[in-house]
Amino acid sequence: MSIVLLGISIICTAGSGWYVEEGKAPRSLDPGDVVVIPPNVKHWHGAKKDSWFSHIAVEVPGENTSNEWCEPVTDEEYNNL
Repeated sequence: MSIVLLGISIICTAGSGWYVEEGKAPRSLDPGDVVVIPPNVKHWHGAKKDSWFSHIAVEVPGENTSNEWCEPVTDEEYNNL
């Protein structure tokens, strides 16, 4: 999981994946899908079990910003998707 301080947009370009925002239902991602992640939202994104996932991530530019990497997604969390 991670938190981006100024926000980020993810564009799925190939394969099939998941976007999971803390406290919300998982969102399936397919080519052409776009996710706009607001600042300071704890989330993760990655491939589905039976696929691979390619994407473009565009981070909002800013000064004195960072990406906070949080705890890894557990096998249990991933397998429950």
